[in-house]
Amino acid sequence: MPRVLYVGELGPGSTAQDRAVALQSLGAEVDAIGPDPRRGRLGRLDWLLSSRLQISPSIQRLNAAIAERLAARPYDILWLDKAWMVQPATVKAARARTGSIVLFNNDNPWGEHERGLWRLHKRLIALVDEVMVPKYSVIRCYEKAGAPRVSMVDFGFAPERHFAPDVPLAKPHELCFIGTALKDGGGIRPHRTEWMLELARRLPGRISVFGHGWRKALNGAERQFRTIADGAWGDVYRETIWRSKLSLSFITKDNWEESSHRAFEITACGGCLVAERSSRLEQSFIEGEEAVYFDNPEQAAELAIRLLEDDAARERIAGAGHRRAVCSGYDNQSRLAEAIARSPVLRPHFVGLAARDPRPRWPERAAS
Repeated sequence: MPRVLYVGELGPGSTAQDRAVALQSLGAEVDAIGPDPRRGRLGRLDWLLSSRLQISPSIQRLNAAIAERLAARPYDILWLDKAWMVQPATVKAARARTGSIVLFNNDNPWGEHERGLWRLHKRLIALVDEVMVPKYSVIRCYEKAGAPRVSMVDFGFAPERHFAPDVPLAKPHELCFIGTALKDGGGIRPHRTEWMLELARRLPGRISVFGHGWRKALNGAERQFRTIADGAWGDVYRETIWRSKLSLSFITKDNWEESSHRAFEITACGGCLVAERSSRLEQSFIEGEEAVYFDNPEQAAELAIRLLEDDAARERIAGAGHRRAVCSGYDNQSRLAEAIARSPVLRPHFVGLAARDPRPRWPERAAS
């Protein structure tokens, strides 16, 4: 199986860490490294230099670390996750020490939130062997930027982090959302904030939000919410879903999203999914049986009120959604296995990896 040098923003609860673990579960030998940002005032300055000017001590340290690893041993695959801090010279030099170079990005360098963050990333596109993305909306952009091959990898969940509780738990949170109020690069997401305020107007005191920026975004409306917290990461993320009767999932439109990784994580954790409608999610979870969907905050409020008053229906949908997530190959390992099996770049490195049938495996239905 292949030796992989995995470069990404690692840490508890990061999707990059989840993908590195998934590659290990597929048999790869993975060395994972990521940026080592400073803290405090120097950290803030470092972040500004990194994200706005693409020059900083963190960027220099990361590229030096990549070069050091590649000098120490050759790798079959250099896997770059987002790679907004990786310099083109580093990738060019890596050619002599690695078999294939993959650029994975679950974000969008062309979305409304772009604020200089992606200049280095865009210069890597023509230098790699394959770009992997979870959204069809960016494929043509990558092709026009010179990508030799662009492939799809759907959002997934991490089974080692996202799983249902062994026993029933108390659910003090009624309608819960875990996620940032901020755009990538700064500023409040107006769509998400306006919808959350409208939901709170219709369900005063019954909504809990966890994530960066909500205290600022909801300033003056705090009394309409049950909980406003900075975030929920690691085990707390999963446990917050466990202790919520309903869990919200939005589609990030300014990022050209067509689906939501949070929807797969919520259902994998056994949560009852209340999701903004998208055709990709509707293909993954049956409406009214495995999830409920809304087109606007008014519909979301109506669905929430109905389900909060119907414990049996809520638990039935949560259970069916959980079975769909864990039985249909929505985990990261299965998602990556499918993509690798389709890829002429990666498939030769994973000899013996069986292609997984991408069609959902529907749970058996009880006879009516």
